Amino acid sequence: MTALRLMKRKPLLLVLLLVLASWGVTGLPGVEVQAAEVSGPDDALFSPRLLNLLEQFGSGEPVPVIVTTAKIADAADEEEARGAGATVHRRFTHLDGYAAWIPAGSLRRLAQGRNVRHISYDLSVRPSNDLNFVTVGADLAATTLLGEDGSSLDGSGVTVAVVDSGIADHPDIGSRLVTEAEIVLHEKGFADYYGHGTHVAGIIAGDGTSSGDIASFRRFNGIAPRASLVSVRVLRPDGSGRVSDVMAGIDWVVAHKDLYKIRVMNLSLGHPVEQSYNTDPLCQAVERAWKAGIVVVVAAGNEGAAGYASTHSPGNDPYVITVGASNNYQTGDRSDDILTTYTSRGPSYLDHVVKPDLVAPGNRTISLRAEGSTLDTDYPELRVKQGVYRDDPASADLDSPYFHLSGSSMAAGVVSGMAALMIQAEPSVTPDTVKARLMKSAEKRLDYDIFSEGAGFADLESALATGGVTVAPALSPIASWTSTGILIQDTGELWGDEAAWAGEAIWGFDPLRGTGSVWADLVLWEDGLDGTLDDVALRNAWAESTVWGGGKKASGAVAGLSVIWGGGTKESATTTASSVVWGGGVAADSVIWGGGVTADSVIWGGGVTADSVIWGGGVTADSVIWGGGVTADSVDSTLEGDNLPAAP
Repeated sequence: MTALRLMKRKPLLLVLLLVLASWGVTGLPGVEVQAAEVSGPDDALFSPRLLNLLEQFGSGEPVPVIVTTAKIADAADEEEARGAGATVHRRFTHLDGYAAWIPAGSLRRLAQGRNVRHISYDLSVRPSNDLNFVTVGADLAATTLLGEDGSSLDGSGVTVAVVDSGIADHPDIGSRLVTEAEIVLHEKGFADYYGHGTHVAGIIAGDGTSSGDIASFRRFNGIAPRASLVSVRVLRPDGSGRVSDVMAGIDWVVAHKDLYKIRVMNLSLGHPVEQSYNTDPLCQAVERAWKAGIVVVVAAGNEGAAGYASTHSPGNDPYVITVGASNNYQTGDRSDDILTTYTSRGPSYLDHVVKPDLVAPGNRTISLRAEGSTLDTDYPELRVKQGVYRDDPASADLDSPYFHLSGSSMAAGVVSGMAALMIQAEPSVTPDTVKARLMKSAEKRLDYDIFSEGAGFADLESALATGGVTVAPALSPIASWTSTGILIQDTGELWGDEAAWAGEAIWGFDPLRGTGSVWADLVLWEDGLDGTLDDVALRNAWAESTVWGGGKKASGAVAGLSVIWGGGTKESATTTASSVVWGGGVAADSVIWGGGVTADSVIWGGGVTADSVIWGGGVTADSVIWGGGVTADSVDSTLEGDNLPAAP
């Protein structure tokens, strides 16, 4: 078999330097710059963002603005703007106003115009979850690329099933939420009592209705804003569920795929790996869906700080597309993106499958809020204020229909939306070819190894331009340890076309770059586990501290064997060994969840038993399950959506 080999290398210390570059335009041709501001109207005429920028700009610095007028702007308004020193570059025909560039020192003079009602800073408005949309290139796909029938690429005609906590009614989804399968909680009607599924659904297919009025300067659309959605509720109001619930949801999707035209299924949930994907029932369920013609997109998990081999099931399955989370720093420029600290890494535990397959934006993602849900009620600080995207001082501090969440759950939603667009562009494309093209087209970052970034950072424009079809399943390759280095199956041979899918085309130059530490970690490669919970915990790299959601402490020490969950921030306290802190409380060898302390126990909503989990009243021995965990001795065990809220 053709293989890629890594010889022993000395450890390398990589120093990453983040260079912050700024740019500005020094002037506009043919425009006379005002020497000083003209005193005039109240600052209420300017958007808060524009007022902040006015303090930073010099008087001659050009500023892009949108001027709202009392009626549709005409030639007289444009002439008046030119007299104030502005260059009008767009006059709307059905909206009241125009767009212009103007020296900062001339803004107050412009505001004295007879029809001027408001002036806003002109941000780029994007028809998708605004920063994620541009980061992955969906803005270019929507405006310059067409489907087979000549229509714009917006997800039309494609249905995505979201297997999660449900999808609530929301203006940004509307009638495109076509049905709901209630695997848990069988009351009728669209609902999401936990709030996770609605957020993921918005990343996939929200259309930005709630942020699309004339006062909005940002629009939070999903990647495929015209795709249809099917809600498959498998998680309960506390975010918990069971593997059997998820399997039932997948079964429903496969049974109804033709009726609802389901081509993509998103699973932003999982559990720590405790058996091979060959025997894991959840992995087998997603394989069945894949082989039925459904693109299955799975979150990698949020345990990257635990080290390698931290990918969750079913993300360890070689068939599915497993997505890790990147941080786009709240910009649309992918060049400044980095991996998040929390995104889970490969190779998969036990089977050593190379995972994730790629990474996509997942940090502090703004998407749909399920009002009154558990997450919404418990974390009001994660609600997005209207002032973040609207120029309306009266409502700036009010809660909006949007919510912040971070995690590989969000990144999976991005890739599900990308898959929907790829299918719209080429309806006959197979799941394997979608996966292969996404991986080949991803932007390779030589700073990261393939067990961290997979094939790279998702790039939709390139994926849509990538040709080639797979003639064999696009399985994620297996990594093997040898005394001389790591061996990885060659994707060209594995996928049936060496010319189209050669290893360096998928992984980039020197595919095994930076993996010396992985090769040297003999615990990761050790075989012969006896299946006990202690072995599972060890091999899942829980021996060191886990930071979930990129959590950090403002002060105080964090000692070994500690877990800071959900990005929890704890002020002026010390977290000691073998403890988990959630919302306060510290004790050795214990988990404090919502209060309460006991040795070797988990407390969820009250109740105490040794070596047990009390989760909404249910008790099972030795079955601590985080983020969708499965106990060593049980298949039908508790799981939870892979990401929990990170600190804003």
